Amino acid sequence: MRDILDKKQIAFSNSLVAGKYHLTREEQNLVFLVASQIHSDDEDFKRYKVKLTDLERATGVKHNRVRLKELMYSIMSKPIWLNKEQTKIANWFSYIEAEPKESALICEFHWSLKPHLIQLNDCFTKAELEHLFTFKSKYSGRLYLLLKSEYGLQENHRVIVPASFEVDDLINRFAMPETYKKRYSHFKESFLHKTLDEINILTEFFVTYVVIKAGRKIWKVKFFITKIEETEEQFKQKLLNTKTKEDFIPKNLNLDAKEVILSDELDLDMNYVKHLFEHYLIPDIEWVCETVLRSWESTKLISRKGLFLGEIKKLNKKKTENFSFFDEKHKGGDKC
Repeated sequence: MRDILDKKQIAFSNSLVAGKYHLTREEQNLVFLVASQIHSDDEDFKRYKVKLTDLERATGVKHNRVRLKELMYSIMSKPIWLNKEQTKIANWFSYIEAEPKESALICEFHWSLKPHLIQLNDCFTKAELEHLFTFKSKYSGRLYLLLKSEYGLQENHRVIVPASFEVDDLINRFAMPETYKKRYSHFKESFLHKTLDEINILTEFFVTYVVIKAGRKIWKVKFFITKIEETEEQFKQKLLNTKTKEDFIPKNLNLDAKEVILSDELDLDMNYVKHLFEHYLIPDIEWVCETVLRSWESTKLISRKGLFLGEIKKLNKKKTENFSFFDEKHKGGDKC
């Protein structure tokens, strides 16, 4: 069994980069972390011990033993489709175990991923962990790897590399919410703009795009990828100057509330999140999030975002009485 070492890169086959899967940012970073440990001369997968400190560095989320178990159960229920026809399906891990004594996860990649992670000779993509771990959106890492794979195939022939993808294909591949298919504006604002902002700020690429229509429908997105050389110091300065909505969430907010506020279904923008924590008590916001979670899977619920915003509006209409009510109900709450 190997401990997690400080490695800098991952390497995925282009087929794996283009695969369809639905992981949270936390689960995705666990995969990236373990993949970075594979040696160039490995002939088979090894078992790795991923400690709490390793996970916290990779995910930016505080962990405990309960969260480790939740992560273990969750990721084992989420397969990856390895071809466009969706006829090849695999789990990420063949083995995963929570080690309570050391507060660690012990895991081993599934054997079917061996051609996609071990001894890659051609058609693969390398990426810096520093970039992947810095992204706030779970989609940014996915799109970055996809564009990087396209750039790698064409970089010897062009200064600006084009890459076209059907909108519906991207939505399916990245397992985005169904609302993105119904309203292109949701896809544009919540996926395209957010991911490209992060990629353009945090990576070696500068990416623009145009859309291609089929009749009145937005059919494809055509990206144009340019590589920009920068020093390590310039990259670090970019990180210092970058803020996202996660930066405005207090550390003592409970995990359920954090996941609700950062969820793709709610799609709250950074300024709105900042406003929430400038004007309301943490217990108020947690109570609203609990209300939304209780109805999250209800077939009668029309809109999760609508429910969340509606509950916040109720607080806003009677702000003074609301604070006194929640102070009684949740004693000890502090203002942000």
